[in-house]
Amino acid sequence: HCEHHMVPIIGKAHVGYLPDGKVVGLSKIARVVDIFAHRLQTQEAMTAQIAGVIQDVLNPRGVAVMIEAEHM
Repeated sequence: HCEHHMVPIIGKAHVGYLPDGKVVGLSKIARVVDIFAHRLQTQEAMTAQIAGVIQDVLNPRGVAVMIEAEHM
């Protein structure tokens, strides 16, 4: 939900990373997205949080997150 408008945000999350040792399955990435998507926040904050947790936990060579969404 958007913290400014208090309405659901519907869309897709595109997540990619370049592993540097640790590799996780798609279900784990989806779980991370789902956890942050259920919080009251902006799309920008959600994008940064998803990228941040992947960076902190996996320490990849690179991570990218793109959210395509709109308010209801």
